[in-house]
Amino acid sequence: MDISPLQTRLPAIRKWIDTTVEEHRPAARPLASFGFARLGHYFDAATLKRVSVIEVDVVPKPPLAALGLHQFADFEQLNGAGLTYGDVYFVVKARANDESLHFHELVHTIQWHNLGVDRFILAYALGHLAGGGYENNPLEEIAHTLEGIFTKEPRLFRVEPIVIQHLERVVPALMEAAGL
Repeated sequence: MDISPLQTRLPAIRKWIDTTVEEHRPAARPLASFGFARLGHYFDAATLKRVSVIEVDVVPKPPLAALGLHQFADFEQLNGAGLTYGDVYFVVKARANDESLHFHELVHTIQWHNLGVDRFILAYALGHLAGGGYENNPLEEIAHTLEGIFTKEPRLFRVEPIVIQHLERVVPALMEAAGL
């Protein structure tokens, strides 16, 4: 799998992310301001404290096709309810009070936090390509799986260790498959 086009465009993607987050930062709210009662039973206090949330009409996505990364056009076309960039995530206003959406995006903040910007972008892109899109991306699969448990089952579990173990298992395999 040739990921050199993605690697050469990482600085442009990082710049777009940084610029977009900074442009929206005045509207950012601490996660605690939403008053969700259950998230503290699943996530460490440090995770919950470092996260900010920005409500928007449309979730901003990097202009990947304009950067020559046409293999991600389907990702760019997704009409998602949330998207995470580091310790900040965007949610559409209509779903801003949906605790399960915040749960899902919090999983991604843990992935970003543990992988760092470039490794997250590479791992997410490789998972997208290897899995055939959004739904089969291993970084999305774990977020959807844990969100499903949170939504449907009353049992408590700590999210961070599960996500970290998943990253330790999945990311090296993705990187190896790409020759990294």
